Amino acid sequence: MSLAQAPLNRLPSANELLVTISHPSFTGAEHNSLLLISFEGLPEIEDDQFWTDAVNIFAAFKKRFSAQMYRITGREYGALVKVTELNQININTSLKYEILKLIQSHFPEFFGLVDQSRLVRVISLTTRKANAVSYLEYRVKESIKSEDGANKLRPIRESDIERVLKVKDHVGAQDFAKLFLNSQPISIVRPNQPVTPVMNEYFVALDALRKHAFPDVELRGAGNLFAQLTLTLDTILLGIFNSVVPGGTRATLNLNVESVFTKSFEQFCNQRGDAALTNLVFEFRQVNILQHFDQFDVAASLIRERGGVVAVDAIFPETLGIVNIGRLGAEMAKVFWRPGAEAIIPDMADDIAAMQESGCMIIMSRVDEDTAVEIGHPLGITMYQGFYVDDLIKHNADGTAVGG
Repeated sequence: MSLAQAPLNRLPSANELLVTISHPSFTGAEHNSLLLISFEGLPEIEDDQFWTDAVNIFAAFKKRFSAQMYRITGREYGALVKVTELNQININTSLKYEILKLIQSHFPEFFGLVDQSRLVRVISLTTRKANAVSYLEYRVKESIKSEDGANKLRPIRESDIERVLKVKDHVGAQDFAKLFLNSQPISIVRPNQPVTPVMNEYFVALDALRKHAFPDVELRGAGNLFAQLTLTLDTILLGIFNSVVPGGTRATLNLNVESVFTKSFEQFCNQRGDAALTNLVFEFRQVNILQHFDQFDVAASLIRERGGVVAVDAIFPETLGIVNIGRLGAEMAKVFWRPGAEAIIPDMADDIAAMQESGCMIIMSRVDEDTAVEIGHPLGITMYQGFYVDDLIKHNADGTAVGG
């Protein structure tokens, strides 16, 4: 541990935070929200100045908003705050702004890869206290494992990427798919109607692969090596998809723009014959599109010529309207739901309407609560994906309709 990190290490623990919000005397009157501040998506932090700057950011935030700070792990911290209509924007944006400046200063090459939905998260202790308690219970259990020496992980190496390819070659496409290829439905959810799955997103389950191929490796925060790993997984997905997914299946695949220009993609198309990409949607992350815009333009044209559909993935609520989706010509766009989005998305109604008027179908993704559907329906959003939707499908297998 860095000496500069010492003030953060002395903060009350995740267990103390759990005890505080679980106690019957905790009403949320003084602090009604839990902010989770995570550095877990960053590469290994060895610079003392990073932690010195982080300590200063937390100290200023604590003073400005009368927050109580906690140490959840060595790379994740919590803050109990009182969020009101007047300060909710300042609380979230000011903290995120300072942390993004911190990342830009110390990890400029990693700045574009940051998942802002996990950088600062807000959990209401008025409406979602059970979620906060469950999360902290999980973190406390994980910290006990770590202290017992059962969960010590090292950074990813290039040899780990090679190991993934060896695993695929060793077990073969069929068994690799059984072990590591997951799918999740994208469904139409309308009031008072049964949930209707319309397609499945297929992806390599990274957590399952890590447990099998490199259980001692920390994949989060791997930076450029993680980007290389995702390109390798694209190659594997393209290589096994046609042999394990029945032809004609309506499906989506999440790829890097760069992967469209590989031999793997060419072979994938050749195996499917004429109108090779009919019934397929190809999702590209918004940040990846901006990084390789010229290449994306060519890739999107190629996909459409062969009968496929293009989608923009990983649009965070805060970035709605910043990128002209209509100009990209995307037929679909995935907006990531996250805690706190209910305070952001309604204000983006005009941007959402403009996307829809351009012919773009909006999908609300990572939906793990009914609030996402309640917010989306008045905006004309009917397509949803996430654990909450998976549960709806199970619960409505008998044809029961979703509540209005």
